[in-house]
Amino acid sequence: MHKLFFIVTIIVATSALYALDLVRESELQNECDHNNGVACLQLGTMYHLGDGVATNFRKAKELYTQSCSLGVAKGCSSLGFMYENGHAGTNYAKAAELYEKACVLGDAFACESLAVLYENGKGVSEDLQQAVNYYDRACSGGAASSCAHLALLYEQDENYVSAAIYHQNGCDAGDAKECSRIGTMYYYGQGVSQREEQAAKLFKKACELGDEIACKNYELIKKSYYIE
Repeated sequence: MHKLFFIVTIIVATSALYALDLVRESELQNECDHNNGVACLQLGTMYHLGDGVATNFRKAKELYTQSCSLGVAKGCSSLGFMYENGHAGTNYAKAAELYEKACVLGDAFACESLAVLYENGKGVSEDLQQAVNYYDRACSGGAASSCAHLALLYEQDENYVSAAIYHQNGCDAGDAKECSRIGTMYYYGQGVSQREEQAAKLFKKACELGDEIACKNYELIKKSYYIE
């Protein structure tokens, strides 16, 4: 009897869980049917990830397409991701087209995804300058990973002045490693004027963002230069 009660309890609890998901699905579907592009995106994500519903790439593709047609940047970039990664049949050219649209609509990470395609010549002609242009747009939009990638490209060309600018942009976007890197550049005067106090401030910021090595560097500089 106790075992039966336990099984029934599990079934009821599971049913309640799925009922909540079905309610969410139904609400989003209703809003999407009334041309709410964000709702179409959210519902598409549910189907894409199998979040509360069974995974269904075909349904996700339809919903992302509708979201994109309604001008939602993330709907376009999500659809582009499906084409790039084979969830909607691999089509790099289509992915590039959708990333371009999402980038224009303001999705910084779509600009970054398009930059990667240009850098690797997938779906578009290989074009490093175009890649740099899109990485720059992504960085300006707050994609710290694009700032970091551009900084690395400039460092490889020994253009440390430009590298420092992009490391600083990455730090401003909240990337701990980028704050640490620009801090190191200030400490050694690489691409920027040597300023130990500025280096300390940047190491402190990187430390607060979770970079343990930056924490150690901050303590060392603080003791050596009597910085508060």
